[in-house]
Amino acid sequence: MSDGSFAIKNIMASLVSYDISADHAELREILFMLGYKDRIPGKECEFIYFPDTTLYHASKTSLQVHRELEVMCRQLRIDLKRCVVTAWEDWAASCGEPSEN
Repeated sequence: MSDGSFAIKNIMASLVSYDISADHAELREILFMLGYKDRIPGKECEFIYFPDTTLYHASKTSLQVHRELEVMCRQLRIDLKRCVVTAWEDWAASCGEPSEN
């Protein structure tokens, strides 16, 4: 398609949920600088807030996010205990405020 719509359709948002050994705040700050978000605009409320170790990226594939998280953890000497990354497509959510931890 010459109108550019093909490139737009190939942009894929991803959601990652992870558990790490330490330095949660430091890792999150770096991921925020790389464009990750801990909330997105809601369909029925202003924002959908993700759980503490779940982040969204609007334009990276699941594989890109997984590799980036592994690299960041290795550079920070953090043990990435587990993670799952999925394409963010059709979704539903409960509105609510983030917990104060």
